[in-house]
Amino acid sequence: MSIRANTILPATRTDIELQTADGLTLVGEIAVPVDRPPVATMVCLHQLPTHGGMMDGHLYRKAAWRLPALAGLAVLRFNTRGTWSLRGTSEGSFDGDPTGDGMAERFDVAAALEYVDFHELPAPWLVGWSFGTDLALLYGCDPRRWSARS
Repeated sequence: MSIRANTILPATRTDIELQTADGLTLVGEIAVPVDRPPVATMVCLHQLPTHGGMMDGHLYRKAAWRLPALAGLAVLRFNTRGTWSLRGTSEGSFDGDPTGDGMAERFDVAAALEYVDFHELPAPWLVGWSFGTDLALLYGCDPRRWSARS
């Protein structure tokens, strides 16, 4: 099989909404393998929304198009607060601060991880791109979340 720039492989793709602890609804999508349970879950944290970042960035879109079929991964993509894409606009407004002070996006990361837990998706991996890397490093390791899994 030849994979080209716009190749879309089989997966079950479902539009989702994430609910944040501070009362916002974020839009997203979960893509899972068609023929088997996922072996792990890729949680995509997009680049800076003030510079074009969104869940439909080409790398994350292609991951959702291909990794469920090729690697057996679930791929969760979503727009952080106030971010727009073809999927829609998440409620709220961008709060990102490069110093990490007062970033309300911590609630967005928590909502994505809660979705993974609630839907019993396996082995979550946060994958950040630019601003998303900041979010993963700052808010991805909540000891309260992991203590129940040991």
